[in-house]
Amino acid sequence: MDALLNIMKALGVNDTLFLQFGIFVVSFVILRFLVFKPFYLAFESRHKATEGNEEEAQNVIAQTLELESLYQKKARSLNADVKAIYDRARLEANLENEKILNEAKEKSRETLDRYRAHIQEEFNKAREGLIKEGPAIGATIAQKLLAEEAR
Repeated sequence: MDALLNIMKALGVNDTLFLQFGIFVVSFVILRFLVFKPFYLAFESRHKATEGNEEEAQNVIAQTLELESLYQKKARSLNADVKAIYDRARLEANLENEKILNEAKEKSRETLDRYRAHIQEEFNKAREGLIKEGPAIGATIAQKLLAEEAR
């Protein structure tokens, strides 16, 4: 023990060491409860909140991707339904168009045939009239020509 005291005196350590050690312990205990512990608790809660937010953000991102996939599937399905409705309506419209067009062609053919028959009938009447009146007209022309020559 004497050797320890000699070493301490050689280092310049005196009786105030125990007083300084006591002040250090009291200061450490006070600082631990008033500064270090609240700071550590605040740090820990912020760390947990940050990790919790990161996990929540990952969950939200996963849900967003899942909803986007579901939306795309529904959009494709809806697009296919709309296309089927459009194609069916287009087919019906084309059939109706063909029907109307065929009816119009038939009506125009009937009208054209009726007019052709009427024209042919008129032509035949005119021909018959010319055939009947042909000799009379020829005689009249001949008389006028002969009458002119006689003059």
